[in-house]
Amino acid sequence: MILSERLRFIREQKNLTQGDIEERTGLKRSYVSRLEHGRTIPSLATLEKFAQALEIPLYLF
Repeated sequence: MILSERLRFIREQKNLTQGDIEERTGLKRSYVSRLEHGRTIPSLATLEKFAQALEIPLYLF
C-alpha cells in the first residue's frame, strides 16, 4: 500500500473526515486531498502532524 492510500485508509478507519484532519493539523483540506490522491509528497513534519491527528505512531505510515 502506498503512502497516499495508507493515509486515507487510516483516516477512514477512525471515521474522520478531511475536515477533521484540517482542524487537527492546521493543514488545508485541499492539501489533505492532494496528499490522499498522491498528487503531492508530504514532508516528515507533515507526516508527524498526521500521526498526531490520527493518534497513531509515525512508523505506521
